Amino acid sequence: MKKLWLLCIGSITLWAQIQMSDVQIKKMGITIEDVRIIRSDSMGPLIGMVDYSDKGAKNYTVGSEASVIELHKHKGDSVVKGQILAKIASSELLSALYEINDLKSRLKMAQEFAKKDAQLYQEGVIALRESQKSALEASTLQTKIRELEGRFVFAGADMKVSEGMGFVIRAKQSGILANMPQQAGEKIEPFKPYMKIVSGKKLTAFIKISPKHIESVRIGSGVVDAQGNLIGKITSFAGSVDSLNNSATAMAELNTANPKYRAGGSGEFYITAPMDEKWVLLPRNAISKYKKSDICFVKTSKGFEPKSVVIKKIYKDHMAVAADGFTPTTKVATSGIITLKGALSGMGFE
Repeated sequence: MKKLWLLCIGSITLWAQIQMSDVQIKKMGITIEDVRIIRSDSMGPLIGMVDYSDKGAKNYTVGSEASVIELHKHKGDSVVKGQILAKIASSELLSALYEINDLKSRLKMAQEFAKKDAQLYQEGVIALRESQKSALEASTLQTKIRELEGRFVFAGADMKVSEGMGFVIRAKQSGILANMPQQAGEKIEPFKPYMKIVSGKKLTAFIKISPKHIESVRIGSGVVDAQGNLIGKITSFAGSVDSLNNSATAMAELNTANPKYRAGGSGEFYITAPMDEKWVLLPRNAISKYKKSDICFVKTSKGFEPKSVVIKKIYKDHMAVAADGFTPTTKVATSGIITLKGALSGMGFE
C-alpha cells in the first residue's frame, strides 16, 4: 500500500492531475458519483401526509346512517372487481328496494297505457295532450327508479336483501382498499365515503406550506427528497392559509416506489423553486476544505483533478455549487478524499 501511495504522489503533473488507474482507485477505496445540474432551488424540509392517489379511485357512500354487519376484506388488501367486501345494514337501501319494486310494477302499467294512448292518438281518437300525459307519467317513473338504483351504485351494494336483512357490498373495480371500516358493528356516516378502492399504488402527498414559501410554490413544481432525488410534482395548490395551523396545503403526485413513503404515513419533502442560474448538486462528502478553499475531486481519464467550488446552498445530504466547469457527465470522488488531499499536500498544490 505504501508503494502504491508513493506512486500516486509521484504521478501528479504540473496541472494538478492526480494520475491513478482504475485498479489503484479501487484498492484505495475511492468511490465516485455523478453530479446533477439543477435549475431550481428547493424549499424545505416540509412535512406532508401521504395517501393513495384519488385518480381512478372508487368511493362508497350511503345517504343515511348505516352499520357494518360483516367484513370480508380489510384496509390495504388487494381486491378484484365483483369480489364481496362486506355486508351492511341500511334502512335507506331497504326502503329504496321496496320502492323500486313498487315503481317497476307501476311503470309496467304506465308503459302499457302510454303505448295504447299513442295508438289512439294516431287513430284520431284522443288529443295529443292526452297521449303526451301518459308518456310523461311513464318517463317520470323511469327517472325515479334510476335515482333509487343510483343509491345502490353509490353504496356498491347488490339490489337484493341477503340473509340477515343486510346488503352485500362488492368491489366496483380491481385495486387496493385504501379505506375500509375496521370492525363489524361500526357506524357508517351519511354521505361520508366509508370505503375507497384505488386503481394502483400511486401515492399523493399533502404538503404543508409555511406563509414565507407560499409565493414560491407553483403547480408543476418538482418535489425532491432529502437526497435531492426528484420524486414527484405539485398538481394542486390554492395558496389559501388554514387559520388553525397558519399554513397552506399543496398536493403532489409521487412517482417513487421508496418504501419509506406509505399511505397513512408522513414524510419530509422539498419543493423546487425556479431560479436564474444553474447549480450543481454534489454529495456533501464530495466537498472538502483545502487551504481555505472548498474543493472537490473531478474524475478524469487519467485519475482525478482538484477543482475549486463556490457553495451556493447546503442541504441535508448535498451541497449546491456554481455550475461553472461542470457538465452533466462530470463525476466526482465521494470517498477516499483524505487520500486525494494527501496527494495534493505532497506536491504543494493550492
